Amino acid sequence: MINNLQEHPEKLREVLDKTLHRFKNNLQTQLSLMNIQSATNRNYFDDRKVIVDRIFALTYLYDLFYKSNKEEDLPTDTFISLQSYLLQFLQYLKSSTSEIDFELIDTSLSKVEVDDLLILAYILVEMNDFRMSLNDRLSLEFGHNTKNLSLKFSYSSIENHEKFYNLFEKEFKIFDLLVKQLKGKFDYKRKFVRLSFPIL
Repeated sequence: MINNLQEHPEKLREVLDKTLHRFKNNLQTQLSLMNIQSATNRNYFDDRKVIVDRIFALTYLYDLFYKSNKEEDLPTDTFISLQSYLLQFLQYLKSSTSEIDFELIDTSLSKVEVDDLLILAYILVEMNDFRMSLNDRLSLEFGHNTKNLSLKFSYSSIENHEKFYNLFEKEFKIFDLLVKQLKGKFDYKRKFVRLSFPIL
């Protein structure tokens, strides 16, 4: 792709325009989260870690995206490997704690749009903050079928996850907004909460 861009400067301009547009959109998402935090008095267990985790999610996502698109021409879509991203991001979260367990089931061939994957990473950051506030263990299980990605999550200290919303009502605004951006939905069960959202 580098050689192609050098030979066709108009394509370089196109790459830069797309990158800057996407970067601006994602910074606006960060700003929206901060504004909601202020408006709802959302207090994080560790504000600094939440911000650092979000920035890592953003930078690693684009690093993976541009490294994975080495064709001679510009990438024709903005999808990247779900499994590649999650393995690295979840290992990053685990680097500061041993209290996160995760499993990826049937995700090796799954690709997710870059912006949706970033929103999913922000949801995981929120889940991890809940875990820290509870001083708890978080279990995650990712699965995929032809149209949907599902994430089952549970906390070891919560006996009935049907009450998850009530337990975190004050913190739920940001969480709920992120899920709506994915066109996702929650399914509350006793042993876990399932989040599912459509992917191509």
